[in-house]
Amino acid sequence: MKHCLYLIFFLALAGCGGGSGNGSGTGGLNGRPANAECVAFSPSADVRLTPVAGDLSFSAPLLMLQHPSLDNIFYVVQQGGIVYRLDTGANTRSELVDLSEVYPLANCEECGLLGMAFDPDFASNGFVYLSFTEQRGGITSYVARFESLDNGRSLRQSAAGGLLRTNLLEQSQPFANHNGGHIAFGPDGLLYIGLGDGGSADDPGNRAQSLSTRLGKILRIRPDGTPADNGVSGSVPEIYAYGLRNPWRWSFDRATGDLWAGDVGETRFEEINRITLGGNYGWRCYEGFERTSNSCSTTGPFTDPVAAYGRGDGVSVTGGYVYRGSTMPALRGSYLFSDFGTGTLWALDPQGDGSYQRRTLLETGYNVASFAEDRDGELYLVTFQGLFRIDPVLEETELPQRLSDTGCVQSNDPTQPADGLIPYTVIEPFWSDGADKTRYFGLPDRTTIEVDASGDFRFPRGTVLVKNFTLDQRLIETRFYLHNVDGSWSGYSYQWNDTGSDATLVTGGRDVDVGGQIWHYPSAGECALCHTSAAGNSLGLEVAQLNRNFTYPQTGRTANQLNTFAAIGLLENTPTSAQRQTTLTRSTDTEASLDARARSYLHTNCSHCHRPGASTQSAMDWRITTSLSQTGTCETEPRNGNLGQTGAVLLRPGDAENSLLYLRMVAEREVRMPPISVHVVDRRGAELIEDWINQLDSCN
Repeated sequence: MKHCLYLIFFLALAGCGGGSGNGSGTGGLNGRPANAECVAFSPSADVRLTPVAGDLSFSAPLLMLQHPSLDNIFYVVQQGGIVYRLDTGANTRSELVDLSEVYPLANCEECGLLGMAFDPDFASNGFVYLSFTEQRGGITSYVARFESLDNGRSLRQSAAGGLLRTNLLEQSQPFANHNGGHIAFGPDGLLYIGLGDGGSADDPGNRAQSLSTRLGKILRIRPDGTPADNGVSGSVPEIYAYGLRNPWRWSFDRATGDLWAGDVGETRFEEINRITLGGNYGWRCYEGFERTSNSCSTTGPFTDPVAAYGRGDGVSVTGGYVYRGSTMPALRGSYLFSDFGTGTLWALDPQGDGSYQRRTLLETGYNVASFAEDRDGELYLVTFQGLFRIDPVLEETELPQRLSDTGCVQSNDPTQPADGLIPYTVIEPFWSDGADKTRYFGLPDRTTIEVDASGDFRFPRGTVLVKNFTLDQRLIETRFYLHNVDGSWSGYSYQWNDTGSDATLVTGGRDVDVGGQIWHYPSAGECALCHTSAAGNSLGLEVAQLNRNFTYPQTGRTANQLNTFAAIGLLENTPTSAQRQTTLTRSTDTEASLDARARSYLHTNCSHCHRPGASTQSAMDWRITTSLSQTGTCETEPRNGNLGQTGAVLLRPGDAENSLLYLRMVAEREVRMPPISVHVVDRRGAELIEDWINQLDSCN
């Protein structure tokens, strides 16, 4: 019996299999093919996500926490400054406060409203604590105490009409990134505060190791702002633990009181640490378990992380909680955490020898900003795509081990797509270590695709995207990207055997020698690095890429792909004339302008991550619709290092050798861009960007 996979490939596969197709039959296909076989299901997983307040939208939510005494009341903290009071029972919300209306909140990528906590005695004193950054000349981090007189419906105002505010901690920030900002009360009734190392790359001020600054630390103070009895020898009194780069979300185990923290890495490893009083967690001397190349006068002793993972699994850890709820007994005692870039949800399971084993629970496809825990110990995910409760699975379904069993290929010839798939092509393909690609998508019957305002295709749940990769005319990989029934996206790869008769499912990432070239099969988490929700998840399936002719093998007819999709009834709404005017240019088209070719290349290879709302910490925006002066690159200092080239900036017109945009393309593999296909440098593409930069005389 064939399995149903959700693959998501969007364009038109001509009337394969005699589908009934609605539409006029104009364009490249005779009608829409029927597709009951190649549709996505929820793959085997230990948990599932249940939407919370799914009818409400939030902008960059960073935190959710439950009211200290009310069952259905949660608070959602948005980076821009708003705190919502959410009633999950009634699915309604009200605004507790908007700090941006009363304070000059800093609006850099890692600034804004970053943390919130309730006083352990909130029922009697009404104290609420907020952590945020303000722009007053420079960037300053504050932890301040406010007061609510109505059980958390509003914050008390001062006699002058502003918020009644008591600053407990004030810390200037030398750079715009690594602000940390999470706050929480521990079981000891004291307030813990996490601050990053102050920013830039490699902690240039060695602040995380210095005991004379609060940066790069976990701090502990009393509720009135006075230092607790931390007793870390030679340190400023607030320091509880140090040697941290950017602690992003940490929590206390409600059963043991242990403090668990995720610490965001530089270029190699993300860490999970168990924080103890006086502990030194290594940064900038160590990243993960390995010594860095940074000079480091501190000799330790250093505390190793509980676990670390590399760039193949994610780019920015999001710390979570030790699960102590009752609905998922198999996870009780395990530490759950995620990654903002990939959305992978992991568990660290305790082993008999005191170590922990990491395992994947779910590929969510979301940008996970934080976790939340309710009073019963059940856990929630706070993502840029919505709020979710983590629940046990209803049933398990395993992915087929063989490609021929997926229902997405011809069972007697897996090299050919199933009848229900629709082939498509793009104007400017993504660089994939020199491989050629063919593309298909499977759309569930009686569903349609929405074209959003940006021109991206929004696929219905159950969609399957399929891509075949060939090197030297040899089929080496078939890659699926599935829009699962719970709304998440997940990617999977099948590796072809030497005879080309079938392919088998790849578990995790894998490097294989293919004819003398190392080919990388990405893990499911790596797929999410590029397939960002900000870019519509499906990447090449957008008006700017698809507005071109294609010869359909089913009919032999050549027609515009967008016209064909509309004719056979695939589109919920047709692209506007304005959207059609934004069309990419093939970067190899020497008849086109150098600017059009370069910007199309950057849109395809960079903009899925470098755009507003995407997973990168950079503020660059390489969408084709963004003017060069607004890309955030011209003469801009890098946040994450200059590859050892003093004076290099993101983009310097007329000087590619000092432009990191070009230098990253030809750099060592660990720091090369794009981040996935990095075994082979795209020499032609690099030369294109080099020539384009060198002929620029300005960014205007």
